[in-house]
Amino acid sequence: MKIIRLEQDKIKVILSESDLMDMNIDIESLAPNSPELSVFLRAVIDEVKKETDFSLENGQVTVEATTYCGGIVLMLSKSKLKDKGKIKGVRVSGKKESTIFEFGDFDDLSGMLLNTEKRYILAMRLYSYKDRFYLAIPKNSVPFLVYEFSLNNKKSAVSESVLAEYGSFLADGNKLFCMAKGLKKII
Repeated sequence: MKIIRLEQDKIKVILSESDLMDMNIDIESLAPNSPELSVFLRAVIDEVKKETDFSLENGQVTVEATTYCGGIVLMLSKSKLKDKGKIKGVRVSGKKESTIFEFGDFDDLSGMLLNTEKRYILAMRLYSYKDRFYLAIPKNSVPFLVYEFSLNNKKSAVSESVLAEYGSFLADGNKLFCMAKGLKKII
C-alpha cells in the first residue's frame, strides 16, 4: 500500500493487486453499502491514520475509487463542512478493461485452470453463452497458457457486456481457484 499526501485535506492510496490479495479483498465484492466495502475502507483509513496525520474525525470524507492493473487507487478528500456522519456513498470510476477468451468445452477450461497460478485465476470471471465457456481476464493479467487452451488460440469477439446481459455468470476468481484446487485433488 502506497500513501501519498496530495494536499492538506487530500490523500491518494494505491493498493496493488498483491496488496488486495494480502487483505483478502475481491474488488467485485466492494459494492456500495456492502459490509465488505465498510471493512475494507476502515482498514485503509486506519492505515492512513497510522502513517499520516490525516484524520477523518473532523468532517465529511469523499472516497473516489479507480481500478488499475488489478489494483485500486483511492482518493480520500476531507470536506470543509463540519457535518460529521457516515460515508454516504462511494463512486467507482474507471472501467476494468478485460479480454475475453472462448473455450469450446469444460476440459480445455479445466486444463488451463489446473496449470495457471493463483494470482491470475483470482482476477478471472467465468461466463457461459451459447454452449461455450468464456473467461473475462483483465488485460494486464492474461496468463500465457490461456492462449494454448482457448478456442482457436485467440481472443473472442464477444464482449463482457454481452456476456453479462445475455450469458450466464458462473464464477468469480475465488470460486474458480477453489474449483482448480478441487480438480487437483481429483487428479
